[in-house]
Amino acid sequence: MLSRVAENIYWTARYLERAEDTARLINSTSNLLLDLPRNADVEWYELIPVFGAENQYKELYQDNQDERSVMRYLIADKRNPGSIVNCIVAARENARVSRDIIPYEMWEQANELYHFANEYAQGAVGRRKRNDFTSELIQGCQTMVGITMGTLPHDEAYQFLRIGRNLERADMSSRILDVAAAQLLPDEGEINPAFATVRWIGVLKSLNAFQAYRQQGLVGISGSAVLRYLLQNREFPRSIKHCLEEVKACLAVLHNSEKIQQKLKLLTKELETVDVNELRRAELHQYIDELQEGISNLHASIANTYFL
Repeated sequence: MLSRVAENIYWTARYLERAEDTARLINSTSNLLLDLPRNADVEWYELIPVFGAENQYKELYQDNQDERSVMRYLIADKRNPGSIVNCIVAARENARVSRDIIPYEMWEQANELYHFANEYAQGAVGRRKRNDFTSELIQGCQTMVGITMGTLPHDEAYQFLRIGRNLERADMSSRILDVAAAQLLPDEGEINPAFATVRWIGVLKSLNAFQAYRQQGLVGISGSAVLRYLLQNREFPRSIKHCLEEVKACLAVLHNSEKIQQKLKLLTKELETVDVNELRRAELHQYIDELQEGISNLHASIANTYFL
């Protein structure tokens, strides 16, 4: 396989996953605000740090932190490279130049997502049409993943798709934990328990993990239990541990992956040994920073080995 084609397929998966995860985060935040009392200190602007976009957002919107400004930035603003619209455009463009590799049905679905996002994104900035837009977009992304799994031969192209999807998923999961969960870990027991429970449920729902969490028999909602589940659970598809295991399985199939596998092994070992019961706000933030750096280094190693 040409390195250019491998890179296009890899980024197709990453951009699709980024768009889907952004839509999921918007949905869960909308539901969270409905569950909390009106005087709760929760704002839409809290989503911006998840994407590390504070500086660019301020350049574009100055001090406007209202709901419509945040939604326009995350959904429809073409000046934001990580907006849902731009992610779908980028995924479609990477799929377009890989049409001789990917199934035709996958290309058709990429086209449908592209036209859907461009037509309806502006309307989703307001509340009335937002849930319909994000729900349909999530379904469209999931359809594309299903087509890939069911029709693409499980060769090198398939492995790069899986790597891209799971690295992006792990990165987004770590960002959500860093920004949302770090605000809730107690330093001096000052957080209202009922408020914290609702917020932890919001963290789970932002990763579509609430039902799976309950099915594991984990009845109580506590910070340490949620962190352990989203960081270290092997079975849940959006836990960081599961994502790294998926990347490991893909690398085992690819040639010249020994050095990357060593980096991944060290990152996984650190993830398995961290004691979530001892994490407080500062410690969690520092650990997540190191985890994100490790994920970024994995991406760089993959790019240097296979794409450059």
